[in-house]
Amino acid sequence: MLSNSNFSDIQNHWAKDAIRQLLTRSIVSGYPDGTFRPNNPVTRAEFAAILRKAFANAAPIRASITFRDVPANHWASSAIQAVTRAGFFSGYPDSTFRPNLPIPRVQAVVALVSGLKYNPDPNPNSTLEQYFDDTGAIPKYALGAIATATQKRLMVNYPDIRRFHPNQNATRGEIAALICRALNLPGVPFQYIPGLDLIVIAPQFQQADSFSQGRARVKIKDKWGYIDNTGKLIVEPFLEQAETFSEGLALIRTNSENRQNSPPSPPPSGEIRGVWLTTTDSRLFSSQETIAQAMDFLAQTGFNVVFPVVWNNAATLYPSRLMRENFGLEIDPRYAKRDPLQELITQAKRVGLAVIPWFEYGFASSFSQNGGHLITKKPDWAARDPSGNLLTKNNFEWLNAFDPEVQDFLLSLIREVIQNYDIAGIQGDDRLPALPSEGGYDRKTVQRYLQQFNQNPPSNPKETKWIQWRADLLTNFLTRLYQEVVSINPQLIISMSPSPYPWGLVEYLQDTQAWVDRGLVDMIHPQLYRRDFEGYKQLIDRVVNEQFTSVQLPSVFPGILIKVSSYRINAEHLLKAIQYNRDRGISGEVLFFYEGLREDNEALAKALRSGPYAQSVPFNSGAVKARSFTERRVGGKYNYIDLFGKSITQPQFDWAASFKEERAPVKMGYKWGYIDKTGQLVSRWEFDQADAFAEGLALVKIGSKYGYINQGGQRVIPPQFDQAKSFNQGLAAVQVGSQWGYIDKLGQFVITPQFEQAESFTQGLAVVKIADKYGYINQSGQQVIGISFDQAGAVSEGLAPVKNGNTWGYIDLTGQLIIALQFEDAKSFQSGLAAVKIAGKWGYIDKLGQVIIPPDFEEVESFCEGLALVKLDGKWGYIRNLSL
Repeated sequence: MLSNSNFSDIQNHWAKDAIRQLLTRSIVSGYPDGTFRPNNPVTRAEFAAILRKAFANAAPIRASITFRDVPANHWASSAIQAVTRAGFFSGYPDSTFRPNLPIPRVQAVVALVSGLKYNPDPNPNSTLEQYFDDTGAIPKYALGAIATATQKRLMVNYPDIRRFHPNQNATRGEIAALICRALNLPGVPFQYIPGLDLIVIAPQFQQADSFSQGRARVKIKDKWGYIDNTGKLIVEPFLEQAETFSEGLALIRTNSENRQNSPPSPPPSGEIRGVWLTTTDSRLFSSQETIAQAMDFLAQTGFNVVFPVVWNNAATLYPSRLMRENFGLEIDPRYAKRDPLQELITQAKRVGLAVIPWFEYGFASSFSQNGGHLITKKPDWAARDPSGNLLTKNNFEWLNAFDPEVQDFLLSLIREVIQNYDIAGIQGDDRLPALPSEGGYDRKTVQRYLQQFNQNPPSNPKETKWIQWRADLLTNFLTRLYQEVVSINPQLIISMSPSPYPWGLVEYLQDTQAWVDRGLVDMIHPQLYRRDFEGYKQLIDRVVNEQFTSVQLPSVFPGILIKVSSYRINAEHLLKAIQYNRDRGISGEVLFFYEGLREDNEALAKALRSGPYAQSVPFNSGAVKARSFTERRVGGKYNYIDLFGKSITQPQFDWAASFKEERAPVKMGYKWGYIDKTGQLVSRWEFDQADAFAEGLALVKIGSKYGYINQGGQRVIPPQFDQAKSFNQGLAAVQVGSQWGYIDKLGQFVITPQFEQAESFTQGLAVVKIADKYGYINQSGQQVIGISFDQAGAVSEGLAPVKNGNTWGYIDLTGQLIIALQFEDAKSFQSGLAAVKIAGKWGYIDKLGQVIIPPDFEEVESFCEGLALVKLDGKWGYIRNLSL
């Protein structure tokens, strides 16, 4: 006979997997013609031969029996003698074995129960009536054995699980299935095993989670949905992302890529070589001819992007319907009946230059005009200083950047440009978004502050919290600007050129660190305007070493001052600045401003052409956007839904997580914060990692250190640990250097750092590692279970999985081995059962170590809410707890 698992006649047979299990172990075999003949009957001699192979190590319990119909030269004589001595068979009263008689199903089961030394059930009727409709056909002598076999999950009834058909001849397929059950091997479909009708929701899902609050997320094809504990779909599978229900809510996301919780990786891209185009001290916009000449000149010099001013001194450099209808001034009078912006775009595109319009004046209303025509028409728009006067700084008069109407006005200007012109992006600067820190004392802003803090703003305009509060308002405006721009055209670049940080924060409320951390700018050009190289070098070092991370740095292209009034940078200084940018990993810069390139017989342009800009580099808008968070923001939306799939709230964040203790971690750009169930932020965006709340505190990471915050967002245990874990049972494991210890909720060490590894406490004990071995300590730090295991798991329901060598078992709270080391892998107990791995498959045992659910699964999870998630034939489904 052949040991080949690819027999032609088992491919569609119900017992094919069981047959293959035995074929691979040489317990059964096929026929020379390439068949297995699974429906053929099995003789008693053949069954004896199979039993001998399956239970080769069965110890004899009786002496040999001489059967008068089994001569010594019978082909199965030795097998019959072996299994008879082992107790599987006894023969007939007339001293015969009847080797050629087909064995009935009832005899095969009785033989297995006898040989496996199972005690027959003395009261079998209740068991048999529960599982069989043909109990009356079972011979009386076999009732106890059949009941026991049912309780041990040995029985296999095909095709009707409730009909045993005890007196039918057993087939080769049926025998293979019985032997698999007896050997705890997978392969027998559960629907044919009486007492093992444990599959509640058939394996059908590509991915799935354990149940929580009566719901489980499941993946069908490539979309997520939710089912209840009967398998009914509560939310149809149309979601790109779905999280487990927690506190009555589940986080979902639609119409987006299912990305990891990490910022985008910078792709390779060319340099950014930009220049600002002004109307101040410049004739560039004088005519179409001067614009065309300038674009030719810049392209020949190696530039690839220009930033032309479009908003200057309360006038636009394009025909603005918004300005005409609201202020009666369609365009800067110098350019009446023209459209300089469109003229420039046309000429720039002709020579391959990208155009990013620059809203130079931003929230400034005028220069030395007492507010100009904007404030004259809209006096309520004026920003106010502490004395209530029109806010003026360096002769610039300011609009109130916190006023919703003013913000709407600026956004409308920006929308007008991006909707009417073919541009690469928009540019803000040290006035957009910005406001001198002496501002914020207008009636609306004071009232807003009073409502939030129940007190008036500080009289000192540079009080730290007052500065940050107002800076946050501007950051929120930039958030809105970003969202509105990319909602119109996701490919547009949001480019900002703020004052250097932190000076710009203190003087103009520009929290550029927050802008970058929250991913609100695609390109940032800090105005590092120093007239000496050493001063510029120091600012670059600060940007690289202190302000921006290596992931953020590819979006930084500093502004270099080449001309202002009578000052012009010399060529040597400019070339050294550009080279230092490259040396520090900065791949571009923007020069202020165009006219400086033309002076002194185009000295600076010539230096660039023969030096760093000698080889032209195209402007790569796609690479810039690929580094940004735009795709995440336009690709989908988050929702928190209730148990019935109803949307409760729609948080506008790049990433979000589930609620725990009324708080959920959320992420904007590179930083995490926390929201409450109304969607309101309860912390600042300042964390590089944010875990769920546990016992009133959340583990957070700032920079390279870990600490803990309370539900108000305050740092109650400052970041100071090299690694840390969440609190459990009042203590948290933390790492200092290479050693782990435990702190209490005041941040005080209760157990000093001394362990190589430390896990959270459960049931008063925690797993720790010393000298590459594991043991358990109590909350006083005492070793209550010796450090002697190769691996160890958390205590649950009074037992803990431990491993020595290659096998796992279970110990109790005193360290006594309760379930012997015997499993390939093991998980903690939940709901009275623990998942264990036997012969490459997972099943479940009870606390006596008895197999309650045989190892038939590829992967499993612990029981939760009465059901366990299991994987069978590559698909996930759910089984019930047979111990309940």
